[in-house]
Amino acid sequence: MFLTRCTRTMRTVLAAAMFGVLALTSGCFSGDVNVVINEDGSADLKTTLMSVPMLAEVVEQSKTSALARNPEAQIAPVSKEGMSGYEITEHYATIDKLAENDFFKANEGKNTGITVNKSLFYTDYNFDLLFEGSQNGGGAGAFASNITFTYQMTLPSAPTSSNADRTENDGTLLTWNLGKTLVTGESSKIEVAFRIWNKTAIIGTVVLVIVLIGAGAFFFMRRRKEEEPQQLVEDAPIEVKAEEKQ
Repeated sequence: MFLTRCTRTMRTVLAAAMFGVLALTSGCFSGDVNVVINEDGSADLKTTLMSVPMLAEVVEQSKTSALARNPEAQIAPVSKEGMSGYEITEHYATIDKLAENDFFKANEGKNTGITVNKSLFYTDYNFDLLFEGSQNGGGAGAFASNITFTYQMTLPSAPTSSNADRTENDGTLLTWNLGKTLVTGESSKIEVAFRIWNKTAIIGTVVLVIVLIGAGAFFFMRRRKEEEPQQLVEDAPIEVKAEEKQ
């Protein structure tokens, strides 16, 4: 997937140009991956990549890869503080579809990717992602401030657990800062677990229970009304005429 290709390309280009370019620029490269998890279980992925002109090839290759993989991806040009690039937006009907993207894949012995545990009333999701830096950038840590790369998630409710560097909006907005990881050859884990309630199933169950209770009450009252006349007949006093007494 294009995010993985983008990351690999960034590692190669950044490692080669690191000392020459970073030493001369206050801002070199900026990357942001933003995942919005919706209440219906769908997901929106927005990737924003910007760079100085000397590293524009990284951004262009990312845009090309995105369109090749998903012709329906929406791409818009963006610029900020002497950098320019693109904002790439994609929609996934389910989180399972999102998991097919290489950025969210499992790596044997390292991470489990996205795992899903479904039940009638809710679904539990666990994101165990691995972001690996450049193997050739180990000496560039001093210049890491010139590169920013963040992974951000917006959830419908606060997660049950996470290792995010920062949380906002009552815990529903989580941010991981990965710029240093990208250039130092290290690896960073992205971990978050959360639950999405199946509102349709919950509402359906409540309605069914109410209907069953209402139906039970209706049949009980109806049967009671049918039994009342019979009970009145049985309880009615028997008149004995004087002739019968003789």
